[in-house]
Amino acid sequence: MAMHMLHARSLVRMVTTVFVSLGVTATMSVPAGAQASSMVYARYAKPLKSATLDLASGTVTRGPIAQERAGSTIADFSNLDLGGFVGVDTGNGGCEWIDAATKGFANNGSDLMTDVVFVYCSTMADMASGGPGGSVMLGFYEGYTAGGPAPTTAVALFNLTGLPGHTANSSFLALILGSGNATCTFFNLVFGNCIAFADGPIGYSWRFVDVGTTGVLAATFPFLSCVQSCSGFGPDGQGMIDQIDQYCPPGTLRDFTIETVFPMPPIRSMAMEIREVADAEAVATTWNGEAINQDTLHAGAIAIGSSWQVDIVLAHAHGASGPTSVKVRSACINGPDLVSPSGHPIEVLTTGPLALTLSDAHAGSTTSYAPFAVPCDVTLVGVPWAAQGTVLGGGRADLTSARCGVVGSIDAVVDP
Repeated sequence: MAMHMLHARSLVRMVTTVFVSLGVTATMSVPAGAQASSMVYARYAKPLKSATLDLASGTVTRGPIAQERAGSTIADFSNLDLGGFVGVDTGNGGCEWIDAATKGFANNGSDLMTDVVFVYCSTMADMASGGPGGSVMLGFYEGYTAGGPAPTTAVALFNLTGLPGHTANSSFLALILGSGNATCTFFNLVFGNCIAFADGPIGYSWRFVDVGTTGVLAATFPFLSCVQSCSGFGPDGQGMIDQIDQYCPPGTLRDFTIETVFPMPPIRSMAMEIREVADAEAVATTWNGEAINQDTLHAGAIAIGSSWQVDIVLAHAHGASGPTSVKVRSACINGPDLVSPSGHPIEVLTTGPLALTLSDAHAGSTTSYAPFAVPCDVTLVGVPWAAQGTVLGGGRADLTSARCGVVGSIDAVVDP
C-alpha cells in the first residue's frame, strides 16, 4: 500500500507540472477515510474515431452508422463541446466521477431516453489487437445536485466492456510522456428499449473499472468538455458548473477544484449527450362503420413506455358471464356485413396483420382488461393500429365497435 500511495502521488506531481505549462492547476482536499486518488488531466489534440453499440443486438459498429427509425429522437441534454483535455483517476473500480446537470433544455415531454453519446480514450489494446478493449461503468441518476450526497435514484447503470481500444496496451503516464498513445472515440450507446428519465436535476457518472500498465491509473477515461461553450463563459442553461464530484471509493465524496492561471472557458465536465424520443402525440378515435355493432370498445391512445387500457361495454344481453377478446390489427375499414352465428348482423371494422390479442371474461355488463404494458420501443412511434372486440355469452356472438389510432411517444391530449 505504501508503494501504491507513493506512486500515485508522484504521478500527480508530474502531471501538475504539465498543467502549469498549459495554464491549469488542480487542487483537492481529502476527507478522513477516503481512498487515495490519482486524479490527473492532460491535453489531447489528435483525431477521434467513432463507434456505435446497439444493446439490443450487442453489435459494435465502428465508424459512422445510419439508423432508420419510425420515431425521431432529440437531444434533451448536450455537452459535447470538447475542451481538448482528458482526465483519469485510480482504476480497478476505485473511483467514480459524477457530473451534475439539468436535463430538459429542449422542452421535450416524452422523457424517454433512447441513447447517449459520450467520448472516451483508452490505452488498452483493442480486442482486434488481442487485448480486452476498454471498460467503463456509466451511471445516470435523477435528482442529483453538485456536491452530493451520493445518488440513490439510479435510472440506469451500464457496465461496458470490450469497447474499441488502442493498438497495444499502454498507460495514461505513457500518453503524457509521449512514449505511448491512446485511441479516442465518439461512442453512441443505443438502448434496446428506451428508459424513462425525468427532466430536472440529474447526474451522470463514470466509474474507472480497468487499469493501465502502470497498475494505478485507469486505462479508459473520459474526454472533457467545456461547461458551456468553449468560446464563451456561459451560463450554459443546462445547470452545469465547473465541477466534477469525485467519489473515491464510489459512495465516498471527495472535494476538489480546478483553477485557471489565465482566462479561459471552464473545461471541467465529462462529454455527454442524452437523447430521447421526440414528442409525437398518440391519437385514438372511435369507428363504427354503419353503426351495426352495438357493444362498445373503449380504448385509450397507445404511447410507448406506458400502459394501454381497454374496456368493453355491453349493449346486448350476454348472460352473467362469457368470453371476450380484443384483436389489434393495422387499419380500420368499412368492412363487410356478416351474419353472426346467433343469427343477427355484425360488421367487420378492422383489417391487416394480427399484432396483439387480449382475452378476458365479461361480467354481464362490462369487461375491463388488465392494463397492457406497451414496450418502450421508438420504432413503434408512428405505427397505425386498429382494435375490435368479440363478445360471447347468453346465446349471442357479437363484434364491438372499433378504436383506431397511431402510436405516439406522449399522450397529452384527451381523445374523443
